[in-house]
Amino acid sequence: MDQEHAGQETTSDAATPGDALRALPAEAAGRGTRFVSAQAMQARLFSVYDAAAAAEDALALVQNQLTLTLNRSYYEADEIEQMAQQLDGLLALDTVEPTTGELVSDD
Repeated sequence: MDQEHAGQETTSDAATPGDALRALPAEAAGRGTRFVSAQAMQARLFSVYDAAAAAEDALALVQNQLTLTLNRSYYEADEIEQMAQQLDGLLALDTVEPTTGELVSDD
């Protein structure tokens, strides 16, 4: 498999956009390396772009990471995991709806 297609394998099977990112280190390990190429990271970030657009902060994270891939040659698993947690966290926060009920006092 070539690097330009490496980032597109499991995106449709991922439960969350973060899971799509988390799959990259396993895919790299399957190719015999612990490093994920910037091209594979870029492809995967583009694949989660629409989902990230649901939350302004998540979209900003993906856009920032896409910019950073231009100056990088590889990523390690811990960096990807941290980014995946951030992305999932931002999207989860956006789906929580504020309650409109009354506040209850302790009296």
